[in-house]
Amino acid sequence: MMIKKIKTETVLRALFLLLLASASVNADAVDRVVRERMEERNVPGAAVAVIRNGKIEKTKGYGLASLEFQVPVTPDTVFEIGSVSKQMTAAGILLLVQDGKVRLDEKISAYLPGTPESWGNVTVRHLLTHTSGIKSYTGLTGFELSRRLSMEQFIKQLAEHPLEFVPGEKNIYNNSGFNLLAYIIETQSGKKYMDFMRERIFRPLGMNRTGDRDPQFIIPLRASGYEWRIDRYTGRDGSLTDLMGAGSITSTIEDMIKWEAALRGDKFLSPETKREMWTQFTFNNGTRSVYGLGWRISDVRGHKLIGHTGQTAGFGAAIFRYVDQDVTVIVLTNLGELGMGSLIATSVAKKYIPSLSIKNIRAVDGDDPGRNERFLDALRARVANRPDESSLTPELFRAVSSQRAKAANERVARFGEIRRLRFAGAEIIENKSVYRYVAETEKRSMLWRFSLDPDGRISEMTLEEDE
Repeated sequence: MMIKKIKTETVLRALFLLLLASASVNADAVDRVVRERMEERNVPGAAVAVIRNGKIEKTKGYGLASLEFQVPVTPDTVFEIGSVSKQMTAAGILLLVQDGKVRLDEKISAYLPGTPESWGNVTVRHLLTHTSGIKSYTGLTGFELSRRLSMEQFIKQLAEHPLEFVPGEKNIYNNSGFNLLAYIIETQSGKKYMDFMRERIFRPLGMNRTGDRDPQFIIPLRASGYEWRIDRYTGRDGSLTDLMGAGSITSTIEDMIKWEAALRGDKFLSPETKREMWTQFTFNNGTRSVYGLGWRISDVRGHKLIGHTGQTAGFGAAIFRYVDQDVTVIVLTNLGELGMGSLIATSVAKKYIPSLSIKNIRAVDGDDPGRNERFLDALRARVANRPDESSLTPELFRAVSSQRAKAANERVARFGEIRRLRFAGAEIIENKSVYRYVAETEKRSMLWRFSLDPDGRISEMTLEEDE
């Protein structure tokens, strides 16, 4: 019996040491890939967390929260989380649904005074799923934070713009809808949006460092936001949009871990509510959107992903929950370059889920040889900074000809010659066909997204991922 006991203890100890070694290997690999990505893309600072099977595997700060003062990023550094705020605003609405104060399929006119007649068929659910048709204020003037618009002023100003489509017909990403949701929280709770969020979400969940990005507030350990301009850093644009419920929240990586933990349990939101939140919206024609209630729900190489990214001037963030593998990666950065949170989060996730690798994407049927050749020629010309104007829409030609794009093209050119494109599939996004191809070079594999306009010109050529 004693021999058996000793053998059992030896086996258990060996398994324990093996698990520790595995965790250490993953941790070291995460450190390497985060630092590599930051160096390649000039990210000043980042905070990263990995949660697997409900246990924290990694929490770490990298780089600098302030270039001016050489302050390092720590797990307590406060970042703007951009549109990751939307899932929190959505949770605020869903708490009011659980309270019986809001109904998802009620017209928003029941909750918001002064809405125009043209919004008469817009429901709360439409706002949550970007399917309202209301004009997004992104790119419009008059919605700056410095104006400090009231709810009445915001609605009146937005109502001047006609609906872009019939509510429920399609999905177009919309910041206006989440500001309107924040106003619904105010009218139905009787509290200011941020007061409600603190009282019902942040404080109960122990997210005591999470709050409002408004520059008027002094926030200890707040990171500075930066932009990369071809060959140097600059401070972010100080003319901020009033993002309110769409992207006004600041947080730390420690608080984001608490947020993720709350979503795992059933005390904060009920199982029924979470099931509703993570169900894709059904369009009027019966097809499914990629968006739920404040979350994007997608399939990435056979892996169900529930997540969201965030982008504000000087900051980028991402929270990716790989459901089947029970792996969550959260990334906060202080660079405004589009997609940095997503880039780092995806790179880290591959260390835990190798099958996410681009190298494992197999060619699929349905490729058109002529289309493949056109995309390959256009991509090679772009990377060489000699884009073919005749094959691109005017908007895309201007975009890929900018100084910023040229610097990005030069970075891709260093990977080596693009040997070929491998068709990875197509889907309909926002009523347009999107084609994905794997481009292979000597040093990297890249996943590119292409679209065509009605005249057959290339309207989109976006690098989604490289490794």
